[in-house]
Amino acid sequence: MKLKAGFRSCLLGVAFLLVLAGCSSGTSNEVDGEQEAGNEDVVLRVAWWGGQERHDMTIEAIELFEEKYPHIQVDPEFTSWDNYWERLTTQAAGNNLPDVIQMDNSKLNEYSSRGLVIDLQSLIADGTINLDDVDDVYQDMNVQDGSVWAVSAGSNALAAIYNEEMLEEQGIQLEPGYTYEDFYEAMQTLKENIDGDFYGYDFGNAEYEMFFVYARQNGESFYNEDGTGLGFENQTLIDFLTFVKQMVDDGVAPPHALTLEYIQGGESLLGDQMAGAAMAASNGIIGLQQSTEHQLGLMLLPSLDGGVHGNWIRPSMSYSISSHSEEQEAAALFIDFLTNDLQANEILKAERGVPISSKVREHLAPMVDGPIAKTFEFLELVADYTSPADPLPPPGESEVRGAFLRMIESVKYERLSIEEATEQFRQEAEQILR
Repeated sequence: MKLKAGFRSCLLGVAFLLVLAGCSSGTSNEVDGEQEAGNEDVVLRVAWWGGQERHDMTIEAIELFEEKYPHIQVDPEFTSWDNYWERLTTQAAGNNLPDVIQMDNSKLNEYSSRGLVIDLQSLIADGTINLDDVDDVYQDMNVQDGSVWAVSAGSNALAAIYNEEMLEEQGIQLEPGYTYEDFYEAMQTLKENIDGDFYGYDFGNAEYEMFFVYARQNGESFYNEDGTGLGFENQTLIDFLTFVKQMVDDGVAPPHALTLEYIQGGESLLGDQMAGAAMAASNGIIGLQQSTEHQLGLMLLPSLDGGVHGNWIRPSMSYSISSHSEEQEAAALFIDFLTNDLQANEILKAERGVPISSKVREHLAPMVDGPIAKTFEFLELVADYTSPADPLPPPGESEVRGAFLRMIESVKYERLSIEEATEQFRQEAEQILR
């Protein structure tokens, strides 16, 4: 995001005058002739969620940061996704949030509206966090009314991750612009021609994310513009649920109980060769590829009537600075380091998503291969079919998501008709958002 740092030189000039004043008073502390002000030893708490590979790479990057900034000691706090948000809730209640928080899009509006994270605009404007090589599309979702609540840690987009060998063997090619009908037929072909317990497509309990795209394809949005209600018509959801239920009823997608069993076990039907494709964020291919010897690929989601895609480039996750932090400048230096340092990004290997700095992307592109290279290529493809992102989800998004997933379950288990489930969800969601 090309935000100017025009007054940075003024700040440097003021700092220089202050240094001169300090020297003339005879009260300054000097080390090897250099002013030590602003470089006092600090401890920086940095929190993130993820698996062991992410933890190991991040710790290695932190060690490099500490070498470059020896006055800053980083204390890492990492855990799994579920435990992560529970811990942050407890820390927020005690006014003890970490300095740097790895942030999810679904939580950012909640944290900013409660005053738990700071506006990074001034730290970007003065160059402490340098976004000169970052195009707006990589940061748009983190900006609201001129306030910048986070810096993207990497970008991804929603995708269908698929088994390249299976689709090739069946002669299936789904080029950009393929429809939901084309997709159903392709997954049905896989189901019919592959022996054993096999399903074509695994929704992965990600119907909530997929419906975001479907609503946009219909010229609507999941939430209305001010986040006080839903932004789609009932018929749009009815049509989507009809598609989902047909896939499950025909055995083209797995039964809900099996989906949940795999999710709870931390495994994947795609990785176990029990599905030919799965719904996921594009950087999900990196972890999934480790679970199978088959080569996986990325393709766009189905389009509506062969022309409307509805996808967008989004932060896979972001970094925010806590309003509880007493080390906000050091926190900003850490975010800048992860965003722009070439050596650090060689360590991190784009595991959190495609880097947002064009210089970092260009530097890493010749070095990455396999699934990581495919995420770079996929983001370039999505850029040709993207549209502006919706506003950040409103506070209460987690509750609405829970209601949506309960609705999906009620439809798959036929506890409610599609029409009844749609109306019940609307009432529950509108009550939450009101």
